Amino acid sequence: MLKSKSRYYYTRLDNNSRGIYNGILSAWEARKPDPSFIANPANTHADIPKIVKYIAFDNPGLFYVDFSRISIVRSGANITTQTNFLYVDRQISDMEKQLKNVISRVLVSCKFNAMEEYDKELALHDYLVKNVSYADEGMNDKTTSVVGALISNSAVCEGYSKAFKLLCDHAGLSCIVVSGMAAPLNEPGAPHSWNIVKLNGVCAHVDVTWDSTTRCDSDTCYDNFNLNDEDAAKDHSWDMSLLPACTSSQNNYFFRNGLCVGNRSEFKKYFAARVKRGEKTIEVRLTGRERTLEQVMSAVRETLLEIRRFGYSTSIRYSQKRGAVLIKLI
Repeated sequence: MLKSKSRYYYTRLDNNSRGIYNGILSAWEARKPDPSFIANPANTHADIPKIVKYIAFDNPGLFYVDFSRISIVRSGANITTQTNFLYVDRQISDMEKQLKNVISRVLVSCKFNAMEEYDKELALHDYLVKNVSYADEGMNDKTTSVVGALISNSAVCEGYSKAFKLLCDHAGLSCIVVSGMAAPLNEPGAPHSWNIVKLNGVCAHVDVTWDSTTRCDSDTCYDNFNLNDEDAAKDHSWDMSLLPACTSSQNNYFFRNGLCVGNRSEFKKYFAARVKRGEKTIEVRLTGRERTLEQVMSAVRETLLEIRRFGYSTSIRYSQKRGAVLIKLI
């Protein structure tokens, strides 16, 4: 099995539950589908379904375990976790080999040895955003796993988030798969998966799925890269008592790269300076009060007129909840 570097959910269990976690994980790593253990007074009432869920979140390399069909069978003191494997041994070995090749290729192409943690995370984010498409066929055994994201290049949010964790594990970064709810574009909330990454002790939310599905043409989207809790909570919800707090914006893409402005005047000045330098793709984050797309478009038109740059047509992508703006001059 492809090993995980960080097992955050394991740390959230008591000692008895950790023992059960280790026993089940060891069996599945050895491709034994039905791990069993003897109940004792300390673990008779252990929450086995929760332990299994935590194993799934911590270990994306278990792509061959069908986590949707697991039965807990108790017979006296004996407890068996009856499991269905999605593939036979030969297929599992072949897929693991393919996954190792993809991971190795990504790490080599990104020249990871010379990178800081932030740049490693950014490179992995960019790889998935550019190379994985959201699966139109919806959820199935592949699209919800690293197989869909890294081998078939097609996944849903669960596949994206597991693939990002697996890549982070092999790049030496601490990463957590988050399962919660999200509501894009003021739509009703729906189950969703994303990640929390810790860089030099600072935690932040990363939603690779939304950045992948929001990007324009060849441009990479960073609207959801390293958000603090306040920003993420505008359209995501999760168990805050279970997961680490994300209180800083220091690793947010826009803050780190000095791409933030506070008001309309600052935005126009920022935009004008970049147009005068000949830039045709301009990104920025508005950190003041929320503005509408119409207000952003108006400020762009006014600025182009004021600096006498006529004849441009503009394409604007705007995430109002994030305040993130991408302007393309054509």
